[in-house]
Order: sequence, then structure tokens, then C-alpha cells
Amino acid sequence: MRLEKVGRIELIYTAVDEETPYPEGGQVYGILTGTLDAGRLHGIVHATNFARLRPDGVFLPRLRGILTTSEGPRLMFTMDGLSVRDPRAKPPRRLVTTGITLWNADPRFREWNESYLVAELEGGPMKDSWGVIGPLYRCVSEL
Repeated sequence: MRLEKVGRIELIYTAVDEETPYPEGGQVYGILTGTLDAGRLHGIVHATNFARLRPDGVFLPRLRGILTTSEGPRLMFTMDGLSVRDPRAKPPRRLVTTGITLWNADPRFREWNESYLVAELEGGPMKDSWGVIGPLYRCVSEL
């Protein structure tokens, strides 16, 4: 398998960012908006994140949302991964790696229904909130 760079994604927490601690970690809920630009596939993202916080400080983001394309059709998506603290960064930041799947019944987007995407994101303060930004890759099978 190889990774093919296809674009960029940016997401910012907008309405809620709440952490509920538990002895074995915690739970975080947030609402995010942003943009996804992968060439012909581009538009506005709206998502919720129901992330688990492990006791070691690692977050497990679990986003579910909608990408409204500039052409009109909406694609549903999932985004799951790992978010770790960068111990050297000042100000604090997180390094986030996620896998993304998309789906829509419109035949123009069939290639995205059959693609697995990976995002390598930097998380930190953005626009008076917290967000992530970084490149987006498509996993291309070489079997």
C-alpha cells in the first residue's frame, strides 16, 4: 500500500467542548466545523466528536459528520484515530492521526465511497478555540 496526498482538512471546535473525567480516563464531546479540500472533493464539514481519554493522556477521537460539497451533494463520514501530546511543543499541541471513510449514493462520488483516507493533523489553539489542520492522504492498494 502507498499513500497518495490528495488534499487538506481543517476542523475547529465551535459550540461544545466538554470533558468528563473518570478514574480510567474520561470522555470528551465536541462539535466541530471546517473544510475538506481534496481536489474535486471539497466542501464544508460539520461533525461531532465523542472521544475517549485514556489514563495515559491519549485521546481517541471518534468523529461522525457530514461533508457538504460545493457541488451540493452531502457525504457522510467517519473519522477515528489517536491524538497524543507533543511533549516538546510550546504552546501545547497534539499530534493526531486518523482514518476517514466517506459515503454517498451519488455516482459522481463513488471513488470516495471506496477510498480509505488518512489525515496527519496538528492540533492546537485556532481562532479563539481549539482545532486541527493537516494533510489528507488516500490509501492506494498495490495488491
